[in-house]
Amino acid sequence: MSSPMIEPTLFPMTVEEVAHLLCVNFNQDAKSLAVGHASGYILYKTTDALESSIVIDDSDNSTTMHDAVIVERLFNSSLVVIVSQKEPRIMNIYHFKSKNMICCHKYTKSVLNVKLNRDRVVVCLEDCIHIYVLKDMKPLHTILDTPLNRLGLIDLSSAGSSLIAYPASLEAGNVAVNTFTVHDGPLACLKFNIEGTMIATASTKGTVIRVFSVPQGTRLFEFRRGMSREPSSESSSGWFSYLTQAASSYLPTQVNELMTVERSFATAILPGTDKKNVAAMPTIKGQPHLLVATTDGFLYCYRVLSTGGECDLMKMHRIGIIAAETSRGDPSKKRFSKLLIGLCA
Repeated sequence: MSSPMIEPTLFPMTVEEVAHLLCVNFNQDAKSLAVGHASGYILYKTTDALESSIVIDDSDNSTTMHDAVIVERLFNSSLVVIVSQKEPRIMNIYHFKSKNMICCHKYTKSVLNVKLNRDRVVVCLEDCIHIYVLKDMKPLHTILDTPLNRLGLIDLSSAGSSLIAYPASLEAGNVAVNTFTVHDGPLACLKFNIEGTMIATASTKGTVIRVFSVPQGTRLFEFRRGMSREPSSESSSGWFSYLTQAASSYLPTQVNELMTVERSFATAILPGTDKKNVAAMPTIKGQPHLLVATTDGFLYCYRVLSTGGECDLMKMHRIGIIAAETSRGDPSKKRFSKLLIGLCA
């Protein structure tokens, strides 16, 4: 039996409850959620998102892990990559089951992003990208003199060929896979689908999300948000990252024409602030769900109906170091934002 729908207005978010997480991040298949905070990191199983509480896979509060601003897990393995705010030029690769630090790599500049798949580790600095073989961490290649990438925008395909995508221009929104122009303005977000056959992009203007074939660069779909936003490093990936994480299940094998979706297929009302959030669309108990984790310490679980429309908020969990039971309060203190879901079909 499915859980009852929860009214978003029942959940207050007062100043005292804000968790101030340093990072939130889903793994490659969205079955795990990583949270970085001032004392270390926590890993959660998202397969429990519909239950009354979510299971902690692991947590670490050792001094090496303090102020974790990057926590990237390799699928559901025990391998995690951690970068501390105190030592932003050091990438730590850690085996949390055995509590062993496998290796540490030091760089001349701060590590802005790290991506993993079963074969490669990709480390993004503001002006170069380092690529390693995962099994022995031997350097494979370094992409030098990339356009200044202070947001660390990069993605690595999870399956098949290890494709890397990153901005190829500071002005026009070019993506380097095979280089092709995707937007007129600078890029704010980019994301491969799980198979690495498509990539979704958005510019800093933020009103249009486009999906392109890889590596050809043919535009397949276009989604209009219907509202503009101010570019911000705090929210550069959250509203967008769910699009290709699991929506590829809706895509046809062969796409013969461009479809422009003027209106969203489904919407989700997100209680909370304008803090950074990340989202994913896993299948839980045979049905697509939208999971949204926020840096103020909440995980929201929505049911996505096949008919579209407004998504039901099924569960809301506290995450992070202050994962206390949420109390009910004055709904007037809540702020709301909206997530839009586009259907590729």
